[in-house]
Amino acid sequence: MAGAGFCDSRPLLDLHQQVDDRRALFKSWQCTDKYTDSSVVPLSLEAECRWDALHALVPTLLRREVEIALEKLDLIWDHAYAWEMFLDMMRSQALCTFSTKDLPANFTESTRGILVDWLIKVHEMMHFQDETLFLAIHLLNRTLRLLKVPTANLQLLGMVCLFIAAKKEESLLPEVSDLCYVMDYTYTKSQLLRMERKVLSRLKFDLSYCAPLHFLLLFASVARYSAKMTWMARYFLELSLLEGQCVVFQPVQLAEAALCLARLVLKEPPTPEGEAAWCLVSSLHVGNESILLSIMHILATAAASAQRDTCATYIKFSSPEMMHISRHPGLVNASLLLGVHK
Repeated sequence: MAGAGFCDSRPLLDLHQQVDDRRALFKSWQCTDKYTDSSVVPLSLEAECRWDALHALVPTLLRREVEIALEKLDLIWDHAYAWEMFLDMMRSQALCTFSTKDLPANFTESTRGILVDWLIKVHEMMHFQDETLFLAIHLLNRTLRLLKVPTANLQLLGMVCLFIAAKKEESLLPEVSDLCYVMDYTYTKSQLLRMERKVLSRLKFDLSYCAPLHFLLLFASVARYSAKMTWMARYFLELSLLEGQCVVFQPVQLAEAALCLARLVLKEPPTPEGEAAWCLVSSLHVGNESILLSIMHILATAAASAQRDTCATYIKFSSPEMMHISRHPGLVNASLLLGVHK
């Protein structure tokens, strides 16, 4: 990316301007005043024309950076259509959220958290890709609102969602008998396959999902984030899977909130080029500052409690491969940095 970086003779932004001034370019198409309730984040019908307006509003240099980052992250195969694919990612946000965080009566937030934590352990044991985990939790969230599942079958439902996600994202799949073994043979192969058919039928075989991880990696690449900063943001993003209240937020908002919180915790001095890029990419969302701050509060609280509860995500991100991110001392006071009381 250095060859197409911000070494261009044309300045991307005036770094001496105030941040609010630098974001003024995007005020005409952001949803900043219509939706102020952070618990519900709908996408208005006007959003379609706003995405089309990006062609005129986004500087050519940023578009080039987005295209290069998508190609570098192996999210596209044809560079010529990179920007159109990014616009399609932005348009698909409404399909990835829920109007409310309400769960079925027999499925509490605590029960959901236990199930998701277990799925993260199984995902790690199976060595699946990260996209598989995010898709599996999304399918679980959707299915719970479409299908009436008794409490005794919640573990089976979670495993089926992970299995379906693996079929879409993975090259190698475990045997069904192996999945039954992971569940201590509580359920039979026929029960698992029957549940799979039921889930796919209710979902109408629609497995489309734009994972927030893609937005996070894209924005981190454009903004020249360090590896440590990116891992910290990924840690916050995975913690969001455990929080049922995060289902009302769009993937791009979750990604940006995770990156903002990582910046706040690590306090790494940004480069002028990276700061200019971040100012622009942070404007590529539908929402307002209060929504992002609300998500950051949720993630900061989750990070503080993860160290006490030693959840699967905390253990996973404490490994040397992930730079021991979950053990960073700044996370203990992350909630205090945002004014969140435990």
